[in-house]
Amino acid sequence: MRDSLLLRIALATSIIGLCALGLILEITGLQEVSISEAKDLGEDKTVRITGVVERVTNKDKFAIINIMKEEKITVVLFDNINLSRGQRVEIIGKTKNYKGEKEVIADEIIIK
Repeated sequence: MRDSLLLRIALATSIIGLCALGLILEITGLQEVSISEAKDLGEDKTVRITGVVERVTNKDKFAIINIMKEEKITVVLFDNINLSRGQRVEIIGKTKNYKGEKEVIADEIIIK
């Protein structure tokens, strides 16, 4: 009888904990923004954007990626990457101004 009660308490606590974690993730999760919204944000704001690869330029120690959705934005990744034109990607990174244009310094690129 006592084991059964402990099992119920453990199960209830686990379910409550998972629900709480889901709620916390939903509240603090990084919401996707449009490219135009990302361009309007200030410096060093973390964003998540999606789009289609328009062009990739791999340099010695970094890559420049142009992605397009409703507008175009330049993404810089300090690593080389194998992407092709037309691939759909999700990018998480920080906004920066470079020569008067907004760009995103990528922390993570996910191919969709």
